[in-house]
Amino acid sequence: MPRLFLIDSFGFIFRAYHARARTGAPPMRTAAGTSTEAVYIFHNMVRKLRQSQKPEYLAAIFESEGPTFRDEAFEAYKANRTETPPDLLEQIPWIRKTLEAMQIPVLEYKGFEADDVIGTLARKGADEGLEVVIVSSDKDMLQLVNEHVRMLNPMKDDMMYDEAATEAYMGVKPSQVADLLALKGDSVDNIPGAPGIGDKGAKDLITRFGSVEGALEHAAEVERKMYRESLQNNRDIILLSKKLATIHTDVPVPLDLDALT
Repeated sequence: MPRLFLIDSFGFIFRAYHARARTGAPPMRTAAGTSTEAVYIFHNMVRKLRQSQKPEYLAAIFESEGPTFRDEAFEAYKANRTETPPDLLEQIPWIRKTLEAMQIPVLEYKGFEADDVIGTLARKGADEGLEVVIVSSDKDMLQLVNEHVRMLNPMKDDMMYDEAATEAYMGVKPSQVADLLALKGDSVDNIPGAPGIGDKGAKDLITRFGSVEGALEHAAEVERKMYRESLQNNRDIILLSKKLATIHTDVPVPLDLDALT
């Protein structure tokens, strides 16, 4: 089957930015003082991906500027994240130019995160009969995995996650990943989750009841008092957490295979 690769670009960019720092090597600069290490390493990473995987279709997905529907639903969404370093910000336009020179389309859609654009394109690609590979190290993306969609994690020696590998890693099925995050919360995106229910408790509840909604409906049947009361007393915040954790697959972005060749 023809393959469509969708790069979670900012995951690549941050990895490229921190890669040289981890080695202790001095920063790369032009004679004028412009930072170049993220551009250089990002280019090498994309070139390696293209040479090793030889995808028939390829796109780099970027975050859009401005607030998204998640910011409007929950003001503190992603409030824990630090500001992007200025020397990385100045390199992002050059990374875009690099992708243009490599003839790799840059895709984004205002009001939605890169995850939602990737989710939509993955769904549309699968509907077109393509094998879709999401290139990312973000565990949130694993909710998109199915028989036609896999995730390639370059941070783990190009580990390829299919449905079985996702369930082994996350402890729940791909279709339940958003439910898991909704209960246990996510400090990276500042998704609140259910107070007092951690990773193991969330896995047990989702495995037993199938979904967040199922756990809430059967909260009175939960033996452990802390979990039972958390479900009973925090219904609204738990449902909001699932809304924040769920990747949308209906963004009005077109799948133009000619442009992605």
